[in-house]
Amino acid sequence: MDFLGPGTPLAPLPFAVIDVETTGLRPREDRIIEIAVVRCDPLGAIVSEWSTLIDPGRDPGPTRVHGITAEDLLGAPTFAGAVDELRAQLADAVVVAHNLSFDASFVAHEFLRAGEAPHRAYGLCTLELARRVLPSAEGHSLGACARSLSIPQPAAHRALADTRVTALVLAALIDRLGTADEHPPRLRATPTTP
Repeated sequence: MDFLGPGTPLAPLPFAVIDVETTGLRPREDRIIEIAVVRCDPLGAIVSEWSTLIDPGRDPGPTRVHGITAEDLLGAPTFAGAVDELRAQLADAVVVAHNLSFDASFVAHEFLRAGEAPHRAYGLCTLELARRVLPSAEGHSLGACARSLSIPQPAAHRALADTRVTALVLAALIDRLGTADEHPPRLRATPTTP
């Protein structure tokens, strides 16, 4: 995807920054166990937050990575139980994630498992954007971008914490693109199906 080339200008659209924690790395087989959305205005300022644990109906996977145990998931909704709120959080916004293809693929597969059509939206990947805006950074992982931009990263690998950091990285990258008047014509998104 080319996020600074041809596409739709983002000018009037807010952002819905997402992150997921999962039972593994394969969207077709693994499941989401936590999801968060941080909504931001068109210049990247945070306006609201939402997150929930998700009962995957199976083992939570690599607890050593995300810290989420089976006990933590007791009483959590299934993805199908959270789908209406998730749609509301994503509505009328450009979906943003650090490595958007990973998060979008997991969310799309969960919509399908829940018997729902995947949410269609324009998407923006902060990983791809950072590669262009921060070419001399020591890596472009979320942690490396946060360090490069002097953004603290507490509780890495938890959905809400990572989404907050991604939202701050997004705002910093937008700021580095130029003045507010320059943002809409220079920052573009391409269609994605999260």
